[in-house]
Amino acid sequence: MIDIEKQNKALLTKNLHKFFNRLDLPWVNLVWEKHYKNGKLPSHIRKGSFWWRDNLKLLSEFKNFARPQIQNGETSLFWHDSWANQPLALSAPELFSFEINKLITVQGAFSHEELATLFQLPLSQTAHVQMQNVQQLIDSWDLNEENDKWIYSWGSGIFASAKVYKILVGHSEVHPTFKWLWKSNCQPKHKVFFWLLVKDRLSTRNILRRKNMYLDSYDCVLCNSLTEESADHLFVECPFAAMCWDLMGVEMPLHGAFPELTSQLKDQLNSPFFMDAIILMCWTVWTARNDLIFKGIQLNLTDCRRIFLKELSLLQYRIKSSQENQFNSWIQSLV
Repeated sequence: MIDIEKQNKALLTKNLHKFFNRLDLPWVNLVWEKHYKNGKLPSHIRKGSFWWRDNLKLLSEFKNFARPQIQNGETSLFWHDSWANQPLALSAPELFSFEINKLITVQGAFSHEELATLFQLPLSQTAHVQMQNVQQLIDSWDLNEENDKWIYSWGSGIFASAKVYKILVGHSEVHPTFKWLWKSNCQPKHKVFFWLLVKDRLSTRNILRRKNMYLDSYDCVLCNSLTEESADHLFVECPFAAMCWDLMGVEMPLHGAFPELTSQLKDQLNSPFFMDAIILMCWTVWTARNDLIFKGIQLNLTDCRRIFLKELSLLQYRIKSSQENQFNSWIQSLV
């Protein structure tokens, strides 16, 4: 007798390619329906149903870009798999409504000498016509002894995770700021910080208010404008931030989302290291804000300039050797 627990563990460690090429899908559905669908587990199985649920919810997604290449028909569903251009449940819906076993395999359907024995009789006129068409399809198809194979929409039987990811996620237009960000020479902590800033996920005081966190004040601590601290105010509108940006000889635009602002700053800086400078200046403002809140230390512009240049100087250990001279000359122009 099959040890269900060991069988489950073995199946769940396989990727989708192996999962659909080697498993008897009706057996998988049977296990799901019998033991896992309603969260009921056999007493001898210790693991939860989330294993099967996570795997089986990918069935429809998988079949959107994969179809079986029928050989012996043992692991392909007669009605639900696209072995005949499209699932028969869609091309012959009236006939499918009379089917007795809706999870029958291709091999199981082909093994019946009389196709009519698969259905609840009598059939409607439309279903009878569809049955004749299905019978012609069966007569024109020859099974063999080899195992079924799966062919993917990119015309190959080789599973490629990268291609599946593109199909599942789709295509979306992304602002070039994100490309500049991840290609910059900054440390990972700086990149993640700036990514949070661009995505408006940085823990500024307005975000903390949104999360129902109580603070004595939600106003910006770097200026006396009594304005709620948001990402736009802290890094763009705040007078202290404006003076920090002036250290690089740029003027921060006061309107627009941060990705667009980054593009405008890029044009002003006119340097291959523009993204590093933008990220580290934002980091400098953030450092000044945190030192004042958590340490009670109020930094002036001289302190901010020192922090900014220090962070920039550390980049010389991360940039390419071919850019080293250009980078050093650029830093000297800022000193």
